[in-house]
Amino acid sequence: MKLEKPIVITPPPYTNQQTNKVVNPDPIVLEELKIVYIDSPDQKKLVARIDSLPYVLPLTESDQEYDSLGDYSSSIRENLVKEKLGSDPAVKIRSLFPPTLEEHPNGPGTILSGIIKNFGISMTPNCKCMKHAMEMNKNGPEWCEQNIETILEWIKEEANNRKIPFVSSLVRMAVTQAINKSKKHVV
Repeated sequence: MKLEKPIVITPPPYTNQQTNKVVNPDPIVLEELKIVYIDSPDQKKLVARIDSLPYVLPLTESDQEYDSLGDYSSSIRENLVKEKLGSDPAVKIRSLFPPTLEEHPNGPGTILSGIIKNFGISMTPNCKCMKHAMEMNKNGPEWCEQNIETILEWIKEEANNRKIPFVSSLVRMAVTQAINKSKKHVV
């Protein structure tokens, strides 16, 4: 699908696992979208996989929306893509990259992750740590302060799963430190 004007997307920064350094990827310039449509009648879903993007763009949100397509044509698919990309396609396409903690280096979740990592405890593919850290970043330091008990429960649960001692007062200090440090960077 040819674009009216090129779109420049900057993928989110991430940490290279081998070097442990933050990588800031080069921007991607898209002059056209190379799309593969994936139709799942059993699940009543139609998505667009755009070349070089890690996530798919959902074209139908509900069973009713899928059913209303009937026997759709290539122009209908293209119009759905344009509709879903909206008035600012760069923003929507950027959202098709997974979020990273490095996008918010001063977020309370990112800061807390760093503090915990300094104790030799890292995130694993099976833990909920990344999800919780991202939630903390998204909601901000004020939310974290108001929900510190929830955050402590998250950490306690993960400590129990890993059979790591959980010392409530020390963990509370670490969480409070992360929140306070993050507050200093909130404008």
